[in-house]
Amino acid sequence: MGWWSNIFKFIPGIVIMVAIAIFARGGAAFGFPWWRGVETYLASDPVVKKWTLDTLHLNYILICIIVGMLIRNTISIPNWVLPGIRTSRLFIKVGVIFLGSLYSITELANLGINAVTIILAFVFATLLFTLWLGQKLGMDPASASVLAAGLSICGVSAVVATAPAVRAKTTEVVYSIATVLSFGVVSLFTFPAIGTLLGLSPHQFGAWAGTAILNTGQVLAAALAFDPGTAAHPSVSLKTGQIFNLARVLFLPFVVLVIAILYSGREQVDEYNIKTGFWSRFPIFVLGFLAMVFLTSFGLLGPTDPPSRELLFIRNLYSWFFAIGLAGLGMQISFNELRKAGGKPLLIGAIVALLKAGAALVVVTVFIHP
Repeated sequence: MGWWSNIFKFIPGIVIMVAIAIFARGGAAFGFPWWRGVETYLASDPVVKKWTLDTLHLNYILICIIVGMLIRNTISIPNWVLPGIRTSRLFIKVGVIFLGSLYSITELANLGINAVTIILAFVFATLLFTLWLGQKLGMDPASASVLAAGLSICGVSAVVATAPAVRAKTTEVVYSIATVLSFGVVSLFTFPAIGTLLGLSPHQFGAWAGTAILNTGQVLAAALAFDPGTAAHPSVSLKTGQIFNLARVLFLPFVVLVIAILYSGREQVDEYNIKTGFWSRFPIFVLGFLAMVFLTSFGLLGPTDPPSRELLFIRNLYSWFFAIGLAGLGMQISFNELRKAGGKPLLIGAIVALLKAGAALVVVTVFIHP
């Protein structure tokens, strides 16, 4: 009975996330062919399509996030729904694993060299600059450390992972998360429009989003908003952005270790920080992504050109996982929580995030060919 009750508590929240995804994308896959999805109806009028889809990129991904945000900030979500909503990160990570079906080992290696080079420079430049700026502006070292991790690696996950290594207070963690999420929300709606105005190719946009946007889920959302793709012709922005993002995520345990060592100049680093803290933060879902790349590369899922029915099924599946997960992400964005970003964290976060976005845009346009 206890086992079933543990499973049952996740169902209400998951059902709501699925309903939002169906509302945005259409219900044919779930037995509701009469509902074609909000994105389809927006595309049916040429004038509406020009402004909502072509200019603002208001496709099913952003619709899922917006609907989730509206629900969270206009009605009170009951506690019994929250466990299911919190599985949104799991849906996104499973989607990332299925995303491995887009790559071959050779292609991954070629993309990875550029990604690792650019990401390595940006991760540690952002980290050191944030720590330096925090010191100059008199920010508490622990608070500056968790904010630096969030701005340089993968947003909320990096903040949470770094906090124990520097003994950050709960309020410092909350301020850093609020700062990171605030800029992530702005990025969701500004990056696709800016990319369109500047004439970035999908490949360039993916590299820019994967380098500059602070949180993993928001990288995926912005890339899909700019270039949704289809199962037969997957999103190039998503494909490139995910490689850059994964390269960044892989540096998470190393950054936690570097911050712990730098912080040890002020505090003694304990056994947990150095030995267990490093490996416990390795992103395990990356291994699933690489396993999917292996299966695809050796034809174990059928031919890739044209893609087999198995590959088409998997590629359609990951788009649903992303839609469901990002609907849950939207339902976790509270405007009241975002207002907690203020004072020095907000000032430093604004300076670093804007500089990072601008510098990444320059690097991408100069070194990444369309």
